[in-house]
Amino acid sequence: MKIFLADDHPLYRMALSGLLAQLDNEVEVVDCCDYRELGDALSAATIRPDLILLDLSMPGMDYEIAIPELKRSYPDVSLIVVSGTEDTSDMSQVLNLGAEGFIPKSSTREVLLSAIRLVLSGGKYIPSQIFSKDESTETKSGALSSTQILGKGDVSTSALTKRQRNVLDLMAEGLSNREIANALNLAESTVKVHITAIFRILGVSNRTQAVLLLKEYA
Repeated sequence: MKIFLADDHPLYRMALSGLLAQLDNEVEVVDCCDYRELGDALSAATIRPDLILLDLSMPGMDYEIAIPELKRSYPDVSLIVVSGTEDTSDMSQVLNLGAEGFIPKSSTREVLLSAIRLVLSGGKYIPSQIFSKDESTETKSGALSSTQILGKGDVSTSALTKRQRNVLDLMAEGLSNREIANALNLAESTVKVHITAIFRILGVSNRTQAVLLLKEYA
């Protein structure tokens, strides 16, 4: 497994690199101090990376340009933003720009590893901070409500079966397919079938949209 990490704080890079080693016995972390170095490292890579971890704010980088640029250049590579900010407007914007996840640096190592595993398994990770109870205030500050992110407001989770709702609830907690299967005593293939059905019933195409709808109608 090859992971490219870009962060301008050397101590955090060192700590995160050590934590990433717990993901797999053969994790290789390419450590970059800024966005330019990340670009050079990706261009020079002979093996396609499995994941890009990107700090939100680095000198010389505008994330509103950097994230779409990376997704255009490496459309099959998952990208997660790891940031010290917990501004929900930034979180919403990052997800809308195409990142597969946003992990606040205040997260525990268990949450961070679970979020990364979720993304590597094909899901998306949404931090709990993005779901504000006072959505109107959040929207005024520039953050997007779940309806705005989804582009729809006429779908309800009431059409889901009890088992499908259980799966969706665990998706909202950031669990991977395997973790959901273990929690519900199901085969992982069965979980995938449930998720496909959830997407169809809710009229969404990914985990981010499904979880946002769950929060909208909770």
